[in-house]
Amino acid sequence: MRSERGFTLIELTVAVTVFTIGILGMLGTTAGITRLLGQGDRIATASFYAQERFETLRNSTCATLASGSNTRGDIYDLTWEVQSILGGAARRINIYVAYPSRRGVIRVDTLGMSVSCVL
Repeated sequence: MRSERGFTLIELTVAVTVFTIGILGMLGTTAGITRLLGQGDRIATASFYAQERFETLRNSTCATLASGSNTRGDIYDLTWEVQSILGGAARRINIYVAYPSRRGVIRVDTLGMSVSCVL
């Protein structure tokens, strides 16, 4: 009687197919993670620019606070609105940061805070 050693052609084909599907799945996951990391970087940069603008406005007197806009880092457009609230005792500041997503769609993040004008 002959002893069988090794794999049959069918077993080998199934193993290679399963291995290939696993590798393709890992490549798809890697591409998704790369996209998410890029998006996270753009969101973090937008938040940094908004926080920087908040600090500048917070250090201004209430009489000099005014709405405005500027561009940072070539792709981040910041627009801020200053509104008087509580009968002039405070100001509401909203900052809108617009920037393109990876697919070219413009994303707008909104951040807001209130500043007391009473000393």
